[in-house]
Amino acid sequence: MSRHAAELAHRLARETEAVCRHYLSNGRRVGNYWQVGDVRNTPGRSMFVRLKGVDAGGRQAGKWTEHVAARVMLRIRDLALSCGRSPGSTQHNVSSWRGIS
Repeated sequence: MSRHAAELAHRLARETEAVCRHYLSNGRRVGNYWQVGDVRNTPGRSMFVRLKGVDAGGRQAGKWTEHVAARVMLRIRDLALSCGRSPGSTQHNVSSWRGIS
């Protein structure tokens, strides 16, 4: 990473909550995380942004996780199992399924 990009990343990490309040304004602080629906700022509780952390290692401020993809894949797996299909064969047919919620 270039020096300028690294400096910008560190500055943004120091101001994570302010960045979240501005760009993810439909979210709210929950403990040490900012919680919002997704990166498009929809209301909800699927995306978490760590507000405080350490500079080294995997627990850095600004790190975010979105849990929607994992839930969608579990729903697809459950639907596939209920239809008698194996998840492996389902993987190729996911795009043809509509209305999964």
